[in-house]
Amino acid sequence: MALSQQFYLNNRKKLGDQLENESLAIVFSGREIQMTEDANYPFFANNNFYYLTGIREPELLLLLVKNGQGEVDQFLFVEEADPLKEKWVGKKISKDQAVVTSGIEKVYYFKDLTKMVGRLAMVKTLYFDFKTPKHQSFKTEDADLKSIIKQAELKDLHPIMAGLRVIKTTEEIMAITKANQVTKAGISEIKKLMKPGVFEYELAAFFEYFVKKQGSEGVAFESIVASGKNATVLHYVSNRCALKAGELVLLDLGARVEGYCGDISRTFAVNGEMTADQEKLYKIVDAVQQEMITAYRPGAVLKELQNQTKELFQEKCCRAGFVPENNDITEFYYHGIGHSLGLDTHDVRPDGDLILAPGMVMTVEPGLYLEKLGLGIRIEDDVVITDCGCEVL
Repeated sequence: MALSQQFYLNNRKKLGDQLENESLAIVFSGREIQMTEDANYPFFANNNFYYLTGIREPELLLLLVKNGQGEVDQFLFVEEADPLKEKWVGKKISKDQAVVTSGIEKVYYFKDLTKMVGRLAMVKTLYFDFKTPKHQSFKTEDADLKSIIKQAELKDLHPIMAGLRVIKTTEEIMAITKANQVTKAGISEIKKLMKPGVFEYELAAFFEYFVKKQGSEGVAFESIVASGKNATVLHYVSNRCALKAGELVLLDLGARVEGYCGDISRTFAVNGEMTADQEKLYKIVDAVQQEMITAYRPGAVLKELQNQTKELFQEKCCRAGFVPENNDITEFYYHGIGHSLGLDTHDVRPDGDLILAPGMVMTVEPGLYLEKLGLGIRIEDDVVITDCGCEVL
């Protein structure tokens, strides 16, 4: 599957509608980062750029120019072909290909960018994404935009982009659903391989192999395969230990499809059977997750859902005889109940308290982590908020 050209046209239209008149918005795809003397890290494009164009190549620039009458002009700048370089790293996207993918008709080479600067004398507001990493931020000196920066008021593009991206379209939800289907299938296959003596990295490697074999782009984030006490570290990714009988193993995995992430967590007994304490704690996490899924609905405030989760854990753990030190449940549960999901695993979201609304895709991931017992349990699913509740993807 591939997202349609119309999807990117609509996204730019929605962005343009929110820009002030006489303004310029600059979005850069990013540049490659050097890893060693003659090699770069794998390139990952600025997700805002991809959201607006459908293109994930380095060194591309999108300009949206809105005039005093509220009309928006769209310009895309690409690198000119270098035949010698192409022999080593392959062809760059051409002007024609960029038009077909993005729907932007005005595509130029970067060398023409400086010539455009004179046409932007009317710009009073200049939008940059202030939260973009440095390698995804455009160097304004490269295009002699200093004169515009001096005359224009700088504004942050991030709140606008976050507001757009937090509500998913049907196409986006389909991509996330597919990513979840592949992830779920991968977890089912991993479960068959689990036994004492198997290393965490073997399961992580198998998952990456499996999701790519299913046609996905690969993993959405570094796979977490955490056995025993390793599961008390939330983002444990070294995956170097062997699985042991009597322990639990926590899997936090996701495939990426058309740029969109799946994110599922499951916890299993290495040898298929849980101890009495493990089973009690697992049932608590499972019960809390089921209850919280019913609480995810339009109008719910994420901060309040977090407080509700803590109260449920406090009550259920104490009743089962697992009393945290100082009666503080944050000893056992020290992360949030969920986060927005999309092009980023922890997807962009508007500032302030997040209030759930139809079209948002969120995770529901309660967990308990008891270091003294050497175990961590998390159950995570992804849901889309509907008009009257939520649907598990």
